[in-house]
Amino acid sequence: MLQAALALLALFAVSRIHKLWSGIKAVDHVSGIRCAFGVRSYLGALLPTRLSWFFHNPGTDYLWQKQRAGGFEGDTDIVSVVPWLHGKPVVIVSSMEMMQQVLGYSDDFDKLASTPGTTLFGKSVATLQKEPWKKHRRVVHPAFSNKLYSLVWKESIRMFRDMVDTDAWDKKQSVDIPLLDGLTSKFTLNIVASCAFDFRSTWSDSIASVGNEMTLQKCLKVILDDAVVRLLAPKWAYYVFPFGALKRVDTAFSTIYGFMRAQIGLRREKIVSEDVASEDTQGKNTIFNNIVKANVDGGKFAFDEEEVIGNTFVMLFAGHETTARTLNDFESFTQIRKCIQEAMRLYPPVGALIREATHDVQLGVTNKVTGKKDHSVVVKKGAQVIINILGIHHNPRHFPDPEIFKPSRWDDGSVDPDAFGGFGHGPRACIGRKFSLAEATCFVVMLLRDWRVEVDLAEGESPQQWERRVMTDKNRGPRGLGPISVRFVKRKSM
Repeated sequence: MLQAALALLALFAVSRIHKLWSGIKAVDHVSGIRCAFGVRSYLGALLPTRLSWFFHNPGTDYLWQKQRAGGFEGDTDIVSVVPWLHGKPVVIVSSMEMMQQVLGYSDDFDKLASTPGTTLFGKSVATLQKEPWKKHRRVVHPAFSNKLYSLVWKESIRMFRDMVDTDAWDKKQSVDIPLLDGLTSKFTLNIVASCAFDFRSTWSDSIASVGNEMTLQKCLKVILDDAVVRLLAPKWAYYVFPFGALKRVDTAFSTIYGFMRAQIGLRREKIVSEDVASEDTQGKNTIFNNIVKANVDGGKFAFDEEEVIGNTFVMLFAGHETTARTLNDFESFTQIRKCIQEAMRLYPPVGALIREATHDVQLGVTNKVTGKKDHSVVVKKGAQVIINILGIHHNPRHFPDPEIFKPSRWDDGSVDPDAFGGFGHGPRACIGRKFSLAEATCFVVMLLRDWRVEVDLAEGESPQQWERRVMTDKNRGPRGLGPISVRFVKRKSM
């Protein structure tokens, strides 16, 4: 028995050594971190991020914690993470020049063949590889027009005024917002639902509140926070262990899918009966309408049921999570636009993007200080490259004094706008970026016109302590931020 156990242990050790060595070769011996779990390991995601030499676990907060610990070491803008137990080897690149190589127009890199997004939500314009993506983009893209951005602006104004009236802000000198993310999340969900899906609601009867056991707004938060549970837990586990995190995740996904299937069914009936036009909305050319119509009409660009659900979800989720009159009007608010862009630089909606090599690719590695090519590495076919958007945004070579909030940097000639990756980069950049910017700009314009924003300090807390607690400590919240509480104070009439 002992001999058998020792033999199994030896076999396990040999297999782990082989995995580690194969991973090192796949990333062309790029120096970096060797650990049990990979950056994208589902098992590693269940454990907290740890950066100690004794047990190094990337977890779900890896890039934020590395950034706040001083960033990756070395003289170049590349590092590898190779696991010996579970997960795939990756190289992490943190320069604009390398981002352009990976996310540009060449065929050297593509989205992953199998992604968590596809597993969870189905095939969509956000998850598919290049060739099938073209079909999805052809269906969805026509709805992103000046007419849509004009509608976004009008709906944002309507919703903001309705929010002020419903919550009686106009009768108060100040308004305490204990959780800013809750307010902005509800606002953006309403605008996305109205402009992209033609689900028009009021602030008091918000689509965000739809749902029996759990509201849509809560569902989206649970899906964002606990996606790894859904990826790891087998279907039978929800019946055998219907409690805690499993029950919460199952309820969230069931509610979302139930809502989407019901709305898809209703919209399909309207399309068949041609009852979808409206002069004060997008009419027949809403994003949602285009998605469902691709299923109804059939033909070369037809969507199957999974593709309809996948694209419906990604538009609802991504539009809600990321956040125009005409584009000329939007561009006139240049100071606010710069503030929004600077906030997205410091706290990007997505901290990293990932691609895989479609064949053995020679990747030029840049020097951290000069930005010039230092040497090349060969990334093996199928190896994964993580574009560290957070690291690029905090790279002092691209953004001098990167930790400082400085909106003026965007028009003083000190930065290259191509280094901004808040909406991605290249042909697969976020299709809804103008939608998101129009919505965010309108919200800020309406808010700052009548209200000053103050931070809600805890008792005895200084502004510097608040900043450390909410914005710079090792928070595990979205975009590296802790819960933000603020106070809106009414401006005095002139």
